Amino acid sequence: MQLTVIISMIFAIFIAVFAGLNSTVVPINLLVIKPEMSLAIVILMSAVFGAAIMYLLNMIKAFKRSRELKTEIKEKKALRKEVEKLTATLEEKEKSNDESDEALIENELKEE
Repeated sequence: MQLTVIISMIFAIFIAVFAGLNSTVVPINLLVIKPEMSLAIVILMSAVFGAAIMYLLNMIKAFKRSRELKTEIKEKKALRKEVEKLTATLEEKEKSNDESDEALIENELKEE
């Protein structure tokens, strides 16, 4: 996390210096209107819009990950309940098998 912040700050400084070095006025073609702006402002606006788009895309990705995680947690809980039920059933069957084994042994002993 800290490395990302440091790299972002270095990149922001680089963009600011680059924009400052390119401060000439240039015409911008926006389909209908053609304003003239400083190239520095155009560069900074492009960087801000790019960062905003990346942020939005990252938020969408995080939202999808969050939904997947919730689904996996629900599935995990359901599987744990199923394991508990199966364990209880297995223990009951083992008890009944032990009891029937003991009864068979007792019957065999009585027959002898």
